[in-house]
Amino acid sequence: MNESKGTGDDSSFLKTLAKHIATHFEKRAFCVVFEDDLNRCWPSKHMERTTWLREIHGFAEAHGWSAVIVDAGVFGTRAIFQRLEPDGVGYEDSLVAPS
Repeated sequence: MNESKGTGDDSSFLKTLAKHIATHFEKRAFCVVFEDDLNRCWPSKHMERTTWLREIHGFAEAHGWSAVIVDAGVFGTRAIFQRLEPDGVGYEDSLVAPS
């Protein structure tokens, strides 16, 4: 997803990212998004880490996906997106995790 097809605002980057992830799901069960692409949508230098993580997880959940954020040190941070399965634990068309 290294090309920028958007107009430069956050919503165009979010739409491009969502399309990129959905396209990958046609071929495999997950999609890895690297730090540079994550920063186009959520500039980590301008957000607290907890806010940055919450924004990425909210984006994933809004699309019916889960996201695992992996900090690989010198290799950078990446998000691994997967589709939520309807019969999976905690998935009932809700954005709230079960207690």
